[in-house]
Amino acid sequence: MITRWLLGLSLAAVLIAANHPAPPWEKSRLSVGQDLFRENCAVCHDIEKPVSKKLGPSLHHAFKREKLASGAKPSRLYIMTRIKFGGALMPAFAKKMSDSEIETLIDFIASR
Repeated sequence: MITRWLLGLSLAAVLIAANHPAPPWEKSRLSVGQDLFRENCAVCHDIEKPVSKKLGPSLHHAFKREKLASGAKPSRLYIMTRIKFGGALMPAFAKKMSDSEIETLIDFIASR
């Protein structure tokens, strides 16, 4: 009974958070994520347009899609792995960004 209540409460919190703007401290985190995106990702990826003419796929609404350009389901773990270790054309960023910075970058991508 308590487990169901906690699960319901958690779900309600997620739904409420999805419909409200980020608090000020999160906005600064998203600003940092935006800066990281501009410095490391914007050369190859677009985040504002669903279709991109850039080398890499657009990351616009990446977490709202059924599948990413690679065919994988969008998840934080998949995107973190791709950022850290790269891919066929994508360079690895594990030596350039910390896990915390990558998490902040993913928060920014998820917010778009």
